[in-house]
Amino acid sequence: MANTRFDNPILYGGRGNGRKWFMDLPQSFSPDYVWIWDDFTRVAVDSTNDWTVVKDAGASVALGADAENGTLVLTSTATTDNDGASVQGNEIFAVNSGRAMWFETYLQVSDADQMDVCAGWSVNFATNPEAMLTAADRICFQIDDGSGSILCKTEKSGAETSTDSGVDAADATNVRLGIRVTDDTRVEFFVDRNLVATHTTNIPDDENLTVGIMELSGDATGTKSATVDYIFAAQTR
Repeated sequence: MANTRFDNPILYGGRGNGRKWFMDLPQSFSPDYVWIWDDFTRVAVDSTNDWTVVKDAGASVALGADAENGTLVLTSTATTDNDGASVQGNEIFAVNSGRAMWFETYLQVSDADQMDVCAGWSVNFATNPEAMLTAADRICFQIDDGSGSILCKTEKSGAETSTDSGVDAADATNVRLGIRVTDDTRVEFFVDRNLVATHTTNIPDDENLTVGIMELSGDATGTKSATVDYIFAAQTR
């Protein structure tokens, strides 16, 4: 019997339909990859060394109190429309020919059809969390105020490709959002690790990108929040 060669770790080979997001992802931390992994297991958000916090004055960015698995909670000011919070990192990721990239987060929102949410890669944004929604270069998921639809976005220099994932977010219900960039010609979007969209246009390959997540209240009723279990991103060097 001929020997079988496995080019990737068996667990993360990703050949099955439910594992495609994992394709070529190494099983453990490898120096051939750049990694970000935050499971929010510490006692406070480090806004000096780990994350840049951009939020409105009354909004908050904090770790969940004694939350199982560790969480990050982005909270808008109570009963205030268009108020929100966000975190972002440094622009260390770059789409390139022959380079693979992965992003995944596991999160829930308090009011799916009365919030704006964005999660994924973008150029750095400042001043207001909603600036991530209008960033000129992005690869991300987006939920728009007034609709719980989870949208898949690629945007380069302000030109956007948008696809409805066919999945709606639900109040206080975790959803896993994943992105796999094959190279500068193909981006795959996954909801709960099921492939929901593939983009081949408007992929931002001329700007360095950061990982970010933002939330914004969609009306002046109650307190809106997004609870993030983890943020993961990786790319080949």
